[in-house]
Amino acid sequence: MRLRLLACLAPLLLAGCTGSEEPDGPDTPAVEVTEVDGGPVGVTAVEGDRAWTALAEQGAVRTDDGTTIPVGEAPLRLVSTPSGVWVSVIGDGTIVRIDPATGEVDRTVKIRPAGSEPEGIAWDGKRLWVVDQAHGRVLALDDDGGVQATYRTDDGPRLVAVGDSGVWVTNYGGSSLTRVADDHARTVWLKGCTGPQGVAEIGGRVWVACTLSGKVVAFDAATLEPAGEVTDLPDADAVVARDHTVYVVGQSGPTVYEIDATTGELTDTVPLDTARATTENVDAALVGPDLVVTHPDTQRIYRAPAS
Repeated sequence: MRLRLLACLAPLLLAGCTGSEEPDGPDTPAVEVTEVDGGPVGVTAVEGDRAWTALAEQGAVRTDDGTTIPVGEAPLRLVSTPSGVWVSVIGDGTIVRIDPATGEVDRTVKIRPAGSEPEGIAWDGKRLWVVDQAHGRVLALDDDGGVQATYRTDDGPRLVAVGDSGVWVTNYGGSSLTRVADDHARTVWLKGCTGPQGVAEIGGRVWVACTLSGKVVAFDAATLEPAGEVTDLPDADAVVARDHTVYVVGQSGPTVYEIDATTGELTDTVPLDTARATTENVDAALVGPDLVVTHPDTQRIYRAPAS
């Protein structure tokens, strides 16, 4: 089911505009809200402008047209690659690949050893990167799921992102960040950042959401030296970046915080709903010209024009 919700953004929304089924006018972009079952968590762009979502409670992936594809117990994250859409299925300890043309699972890979917990997943153009939360590591695989390399991280790694300076892994349990570059892994402690989760690199800086600290911190992507922080971002979780803008999504609401990647200043705060912080995770993806956000507790997927 889709509806138009809170048909105003930025200053209009913050000023307390009224909800409407249609936009107020051509200059007030609407937030499109899709109600789903199954606790949406991970979201990714497929073929440019199609948003696919992992439904953790339903054990399925939801395509942009509402089709659900069973993949196993507790799918969390997903990423599109040339060979298909890969999904991390933490409950089964597997990653599965879906052919977007047929909507069928065409490959299932068991992560070894037993007890592995695949969480964050990313694609760097050549290799698939999968976080194993249980064993404190990140794996590099080919696009058929064959393991090519394994790198140690820190305790409780969660999410992984690819940038110009390397592959970035946030370690929730270790309050640290691991960079993999030139076949070498380096981990640094994030002082004052508790519960790091979302991560993205843009403009020579890497941005990390500190969920339990309620802020986002920036580091020089080359030296890993601190390069700034933005505070007062309650339960900051997902992070994506594009065109000199960093989008941080807080679990409460959910709420989108826009940060100028050049100046490091908070430029906008956009609440999308009124939910409390979730015990799971929200996620975000840039899908075509839009920002798509998930929230498992509201059972909703939000899509709004980026910036």
